[in-house]
Amino acid sequence: MRNWIAAGGLASVVACMPASADMIDAVEFYNASLDHYFVTAFPDEIAKLDTGVLVGWQRTNLSFKVLEATDTTPGAAAVCRFYGVPAAGLDSHFYSASAAECDAVKQKFPSAWLLESANVFQVYLPNLTTGQCPANTIPVYRSWNHRTDSNHRYTTNTSVHDAMVAKGYIAEGYGTSGRPVAMCSPVLPSATPPVCTLAASSPTAMIGTSVSLTASCSGTPTSYSWTGCTSTTAICTASSSSAGTINYTVIAANTAGPSAPASVQVTWSAPPPPPLPDPIPICNLIVSAQNQTPIVNSLVVLEAACSVPTAYHWTNCISSTNICKVRSSVAGLQTYSVAASNASGTGAPAVANVNWVATTPSPVGLCGQFPSTLYTEVGTSTVTAHTLYNEPPAFAWNGVWAVRFTVPPTANASQTGLLDVAEFGSPATFREITLSPTACDFRANDASGNNGPLARSNGNTATITFGIGASTPGLPGLTPGANYYLNVRNYYPGGNSITCPSSPGRCDASAYIGLPR
Repeated sequence: MRNWIAAGGLASVVACMPASADMIDAVEFYNASLDHYFVTAFPDEIAKLDTGVLVGWQRTNLSFKVLEATDTTPGAAAVCRFYGVPAAGLDSHFYSASAAECDAVKQKFPSAWLLESANVFQVYLPNLTTGQCPANTIPVYRSWNHRTDSNHRYTTNTSVHDAMVAKGYIAEGYGTSGRPVAMCSPVLPSATPPVCTLAASSPTAMIGTSVSLTASCSGTPTSYSWTGCTSTTAICTASSSSAGTINYTVIAANTAGPSAPASVQVTWSAPPPPPLPDPIPICNLIVSAQNQTPIVNSLVVLEAACSVPTAYHWTNCISSTNICKVRSSVAGLQTYSVAASNASGTGAPAVANVNWVATTPSPVGLCGQFPSTLYTEVGTSTVTAHTLYNEPPAFAWNGVWAVRFTVPPTANASQTGLLDVAEFGSPATFREITLSPTACDFRANDASGNNGPLARSNGNTATITFGIGASTPGLPGLTPGANYYLNVRNYYPGGNSITCPSSPGRCDASAYIGLPR
């Protein structure tokens, strides 16, 4: 329903205030199925709405103060209430504190809107030209849903009113501001000016972003004045286009006067520079097979270990990931390579040469003493290899994993390296590892490496540290350019027992080969 009353006349400059005991709450309810709002100050209606006697209504937890219908406070205006009958496509209530508007509704819509009462409670009228409420009152805003099932919402909350207008409701009332005022709700006069504190949602922010400033004030302020930020409410959204520290201030006022300024500082900074692009990937190629020289038609797994890759490009092997599986039907030397790329470009290819043989060769080193061996070749680079071989026996529960690496020829006596073995994709398994020039070497340690491993370790995670050159107590020395094996088995020396169950028959591991450069 629209406001039919022409603007004109002045509200009282100051409303004569009753005692707080004479004020009652007009409580708001919402019916989701109707999408209607309803406000009432009658205790019996409030009780029926709260208890579900009138079905479908829930409190919005909003209300505003009004005076009893029998109140005799000078200047107060009686509020009429109309009911829109369902036969007219309605089922809603309408309130007005203007006697002229109440009369206009009776005259224009006698069969659609039925007058329930000319005085359900009392409030004050604003200035009909400016919309300003008398002192000791606050505005009540009215919005209309602009639908055939005509429904109005009444609120003193500016944020709620603005949200309804944003949804398409039409603001109704008096005044020329963006929020016309329908009526004025009484409030008790403040005995003292407000006391405020000001808080920022963040003391620091980047330029171009925003920070919420919130004033917390006593004394029910009726206005707010900001410095450094633009707002007329207790909340202001601040931003800055330049770096530096800015001091924001708010002064709130009520009928007793203004507060002392409350301030808060926000330090604005320039956003960080964009991250540097990732370097072009560098790759190393890890080769795993069931034999150190694989038999034709057997499986060889190629694992690319690359820095910051987004794509892989294989040659002589088909894959789009860092893992490529290959077989050869003919004996002889085959070359495989992989290059990785990212937004910065494509790196140089990593190359592996695999010599396929026609008949099963003799096991290398001491590997013939074990039911099976998985061989992995990592070259001269620091990498982490995995037992990704997926054909049995792979790294079998009772087998050995022999990882061959080459000490970089440039390594020197001031450097050290690290070998570390841990579980991979399976429950943690206790393991024994050795460092030896011989594959599958689990003999007693020999400092020379001729008749046993140079070092050993065991545990769920097992680690061996080594140096370059001559061995020292507790630190075996390796020769630059020489080949060595990191040998791994699922074994507990203290109990002379295998630690991996025979079913499903494998306990996968990862091996970090940290080589000096």
